[in-house]
Amino acid sequence: MFEFIKKYSNGSFSFGIEDNLKAKCMEIQYENIDKCCGVYIVYGYPKDKGDKEIVYIGSSGHFEDNRLIPRKGGLRRRLYGRQKDDLSGELVFRSILWPRLMQRNSIHKLEICWYDTGKEHNPLIVEFCLILTHIICRKRLPVWNNELKLDGRSKNDFEQFVKEQNITSLITAINQ
Repeated sequence: MFEFIKKYSNGSFSFGIEDNLKAKCMEIQYENIDKCCGVYIVYGYPKDKGDKEIVYIGSSGHFEDNRLIPRKGGLRRRLYGRQKDDLSGELVFRSILWPRLMQRNSIHKLEICWYDTGKEHNPLIVEFCLILTHIICRKRLPVWNNELKLDGRSKNDFEQFVKEQNITSLITAINQ
């Protein structure tokens, strides 16, 4: 489904409800993980032993004045940082939120796959393309994502990225 991200440097790790998410993130052996921008896809494995399913797609960093601006702590910190809890509306560390969501959704294990999008691609646009592709294929957002958003100023960059990466499912959509 996401052929266009296979070219990026990447890695993955698994996370169970009893695991320490920050410790798992600190084990990542990639020299740029603390200063890179990128995207991550979180797969959930249901307790009923069904196939893994994408539950969340996120990103770290953005472009500003044609410059890549990484978040403090890079992609690693984004993975264990805070996320808004849809039920309470509060920002909660993922080490607390994800086990809660796993229990709510009967998921026994997560697989977190991360991708360093490099200096030439805006991670927000890559994230947008991933979520949009998921919606086209599955007819819904990933269960832990609550919106699809793209800053209006990024529309041209989005269209250019889709064409350069030859994302056929999205090329059809933007040409209509």
